[in-house]
Amino acid sequence: MSFGRVLIASVGYFLKRDCSIGYEAGRILKAKGYDVVELSGDVFTMIDELRSRPHDVLILIGTIQRGRPPGTIDVYEFRPQSFKDHLEAADALRPSLEGRISLQDLLTGLSVLGPTARRIYVVDCEPPAPEPGIGLSPEGEKCAERMAEKVVELLSHV
Repeated sequence: MSFGRVLIASVGYFLKRDCSIGYEAGRILKAKGYDVVELSGDVFTMIDELRSRPHDVLILIGTIQRGRPPGTIDVYEFRPQSFKDHLEAADALRPSLEGRISLQDLLTGLSVLGPTARRIYVVDCEPPAPEPGIGLSPEGEKCAERMAEKVVELLSHV
């Protein structure tokens, strides 16, 4: 089943070690010939970048810290979260506006501002080493490779 134009976008934060796994997964996919957009900045900048590239299906790759075992990868279709009011939505966006760059912030932004595609899929990883620093841990590098494989697998179904 094909849904039309597919956009792959990676999100990462270089100053928190394995929180940049999404970028490395994107680099691996680019080396294999896939077109991948690197997103960084506040949530509004990332969503503007997505909206500037027409797509029907969006695949987002990055890390989300949820307390899962380090290196856990989840693949799922994004469902927007709901907020009880505008203040709660604004509070949810605040960390991105204060300088944090994360896949979770982008997903929050897509929930508040509306999706950019008919279908959005997420390939996320629990970062093995999320502490401040530069460069991936060996476990983070393995996670990036597995994430790239999951994206290729997902592409065969969309």
